Amino acid sequence: MALNRINGADELYVGGVFGINRARLVQEHNITHILSVIKYALNRDDDAFRDVEHLSIDIDDMDDQDMLVHLPKLVRFINRGLHSGKPTPDNKTSSEAAITPLPDSTSSSSSGAVLVHCAMGKSRSVTAVIAYLLWKHPQRFGKGDPTTTAQEAVAQALQLVRETRPVAEPNDGFIRQLEMWWDMGCPAGTDDAVEQEPAYQRWLYKREVEDAARIGRAPDWIRFEDEVASGADDAGAGTEIRCKKCRRMLATDRFSVWHQHRGWDEADRAGCPHFFIEALSWMRPILEEGALEGRLICPNTKCSASIGRYAWQGFKCSCGEWVAPAFSLQSSKVDKVVTRRQNAGAGAIADRMAALGIRRPPGAETVPPVAAPGAGIERHKENL
Repeated sequence: MALNRINGADELYVGGVFGINRARLVQEHNITHILSVIKYALNRDDDAFRDVEHLSIDIDDMDDQDMLVHLPKLVRFINRGLHSGKPTPDNKTSSEAAITPLPDSTSSSSSGAVLVHCAMGKSRSVTAVIAYLLWKHPQRFGKGDPTTTAQEAVAQALQLVRETRPVAEPNDGFIRQLEMWWDMGCPAGTDDAVEQEPAYQRWLYKREVEDAARIGRAPDWIRFEDEVASGADDAGAGTEIRCKKCRRMLATDRFSVWHQHRGWDEADRAGCPHFFIEALSWMRPILEEGALEGRLICPNTKCSASIGRYAWQGFKCSCGEWVAPAFSLQSSKVDKVVTRRQNAGAGAIADRMAALGIRRPPGAETVPPVAAPGAGIERHKENL
């Protein structure tokens, strides 16, 4: 069919340009709002579209397109169309349409009808509809169940759309972005809600790094994770990686990068020779030289031991996993230390100060490190 209604209480339709070009269908289904996930302009001379509110988002159906950043605006438009009645005459332009605060997401009453379309009604429009369903009905797709993964939630929402729109098939890139949307908690409080998410910022930065590495150069700017991190670590035991030679703390488990679905502990048990971490501010003098790859040196000027390597284009670990970008601390050059934290306040602040290379004030209380079993680390040594 040219357009299909999504199963549920809402008058939510999805289709392609063939559906929207048929004014008769728009009138028959009492469409009040049209979301074009494609560059599209309505024929306002046609009576069928004269009072329809329209929003157009110009995006290509390609894996590398950033649709994630648009999802809050799309979701807000759909929700407003379904639950706020017909638009007023002076509020019916496309990209200028005002997006009002979202009504209660638990409400099932529907006062409008929304058509979401792209070129074929297969990828872009379906992605927008799934994003709305995940936000609108999170419990239906496993919200609150710790065993439900983002992949499962998105797959369930896609299956719901396919019940009435069998051709629904978002591209792989959009599917991954929907999974991120779910993991973020489907933020739609404002049009720029996704842009404020640290996970989105890291993802966007990684894309820029990959694009730069693809043409054989380092990125133009570097995101140091310890400088943008916010909030405190959880109370309890934590893990630090320290230079084996001088005991200088290099990273905490907060900045660990998982590979082969393993963290530091799992990598140890697997005998992996690398601890992968995020880019941290102590690497600044090395990374700002602009080389595509090189050695990582202990930031303690009295030590300057070679402790690992980096490669913006990534490299394959001996365990078989490809990590990109890769900032690796060699397990033979560093030690893993398990520390006790008294609380999530002062102790966490001290950890972040240490991560930035900031010396603690004289007399400040510190929590002595406890060596990991078998690590052979002298507990009483201090950082140089």
